[in-house]
This record gives sequence, C-alpha cells and structure tokens, in this order.
Amino acid sequence: MSVANEFLQSGSLLQMEHIGKVFPGVIALDDVQFELCQGKVHILLGENGAGKSTLMKILSGAYQKTAGRILLEGADIEIKSPGHAQALGISIIYQELNLVPYLSAGENIFLGREPTKIPGVVDFGELYWKAQMLLDGLGVEINAKTPVAELGIAQQQMVEVAKALSLDARILIMDEPTSSLTEQEIGQLFAAIRKLRDKGVAIVYISHRMEELFEIGDRVTVLRDGRYVGTHKLSDISKDELVQMMVGRQLTQQYPKRSANIGEEVLRVENLAVKGKLNNISFSLRKGEVLGVAGLLGSGRTELARAIFGLERIASGSIHVKKKMRKIRSPQKAIDLGIGFLTEDRKMQGLVMLLSVKENISLPSVARLSRFGVMNTAEETE
Repeated sequence: MSVANEFLQSGSLLQMEHIGKVFPGVIALDDVQFELCQGKVHILLGENGAGKSTLMKILSGAYQKTAGRILLEGADIEIKSPGHAQALGISIIYQELNLVPYLSAGENIFLGREPTKIPGVVDFGELYWKAQMLLDGLGVEINAKTPVAELGIAQQQMVEVAKALSLDARILIMDEPTSSLTEQEIGQLFAAIRKLRDKGVAIVYISHRMEELFEIGDRVTVLRDGRYVGTHKLSDISKDELVQMMVGRQLTQQYPKRSANIGEEVLRVENLAVKGKLNNISFSLRKGEVLGVAGLLGSGRTELARAIFGLERIASGSIHVKKKMRKIRSPQKAIDLGIGFLTEDRKMQGLVMLLSVKENISLPSVARLSRFGVMNTAEETE
C-alpha cells in the first residue's frame, strides 16, 4: 500500500514533522510536530510567543521552514509561497482581516480571480451569483453586493471564510477568529465551522479562550517556547491539564485574589443620554478601580465609551472628571482631561496604519511635541 493510501485510510490529511524555523538570533521553532485530519477541527494552543503563528505561516507559505518536512496526503511538499499554498488547498484567515473595505463582499471573495465575459470585462452577474451561493452555504445573511465597510467584524470574517472556500480550500487556518466577536457572533461562527467540518474541510483553530476549545475542537496540539509539547483528543483531557502543558507547571490559582488601594473618585457619569442609543446612564469610577461594563449586542456599551470620549453627541446628563463637570465635545478635549480610549476596531479606528509605531504613539501629543507646526523629532523619540 502506498504512503498516500495509508494517509487516506487513516484520515490524516497533513503531517508536519521535525519543523524548525530560525530567525537571526532567535530559534522560533525547534523540532515541532503537527498532524491534521480531514473533517476535524484541530486546536493549536500555546502562550504568546509559543510559535503558533510561525508554524501556521510556514504552512500557509508566508515563511519558509529551516528544517523538517511537510506531507500532504502522503506526498512530500515544499510550500514556496502563499499562492502555492492556496493552489494546494491551504488558506489562512488572519486575526487582522485582509479585505478591501469599499469593494463589495462578492468582489472581495473573487478579488484577482473575477469571472469574465470576454478578456478584461468582469461578469458581475456570475461573480455575485457564485459569491451569494458561497455565503448562503455558510448559513449567513449577507448580501454579496454589500460593501465590506458596511459589514460587522463577524460578517467580514464570514466573507473571508467564503473567499477561502472559493479557492477550494481543504485546509482552513483560523487565527484568533473570535477575538473581536460577541457571544452571539461566536455562535454564528461556530455554526459555520461545523458546516465546513461536516463537508470534510480540515480546520486549524488558534485561540487563547479555553472555554471555546471544548465546544468546537476535536483535537488539540500544545506548543511551548517554540517546542512541541503534545497532542490529545479534547474529550480525553481537562482544562487544568491543558494549562499545565502550556505553562510547564501546575497552577493552583488561575485568578488569584489581589487587593487594590481604591482612591478618590476620578470619573462620574450622571443620567447620560445619547439620542436613540443611551438613556439615563449613571456610574462612578475611583482611582485604582477596574469597572466592568456588560451587556448584549446593541445594548450601548461601545456608544457609552464613545460618548465619554467625545465621539457621540450627548443629549442630556453630565460627565464629571475629578469632581468637576466637564463638557467633552471632542476626543482632543477628552485626551486633555487624561482620558484614553482603546477602540473596538483598532485597525480602522485606533491606528493610522501607514504611520510608524512611534508616530502613532505620539499622535495624541502632537501639540505638546511641536512648535509652530514643526515636530520636535528628538523629543518625540524620547
């Protein structure tokens, strides 16, 4: 019996053996093993820096391995580029989605591979029909003609999944797919994943959320410090055992109680209202305190944060900073008062992607770091 036939009979679709990856001065992966079976969801688990993303970038063609070999259906392969990986049926959905916001969902799905009537003329009728069939097959209500900019993060992920399926993906890698999703959106994503699994697609699922793993996964592989720790069926292992594999020691307390010195009141919101979004919101926050804001999708959590930061027009109510009532009509005013805001969508609302890390960090302080419109670059670097 050939090696390929042995693979097919065992259900094994892919094997990565003794994988190594060395960057200048850093051993990112050292003798790592990974096996993926058809029609299974395989969890890849590990702390930050464990090597999960590096291993998957090798599988998806973004990186070239330094050592080891990859077998696909028993055949020894060298994955030379992301395009080569896609041709082999391997697709990856990164945590930072790769979509063009002002193109439609359908145009994004077939970007660079648009069906044509004649050379150079896109057949939009066929494009949207095929795209809609892919989206409907995932069980999601997305119109293929809708611009991606008008879709939520969860819907954008579904467009990425549909794009992968349009490439006839047999292996789908999902890197932290639920990091920006609500519980309801996670449920929709899991429903789509189960449909893909039932169709025989092999899924590599990278996540830090322990509670998700047992709900969606079949097997789990743990990496630690760039090395292979072990692989288990999720039905045969406990959460505590997984944590021990990840950190290399037994944890007696995952969330130890810590005391904090609670100081004076620094923020108070009274009867805050934003037309059509918020009504009669009141709370106070003290120095050294962590205040949680909970609620279902659409309950107004994000709108409350935006209102405090001057991004929503306040209809009534008041905001007090250090016991003084303040009118916060712009983000700059909020910043001047010592208020910071980490947005839900970092890429579109929180960062200027074409600027450097240094320039992004100094953006809120441009007035302080410049004189007569000229930036003091030495002070900015400090």
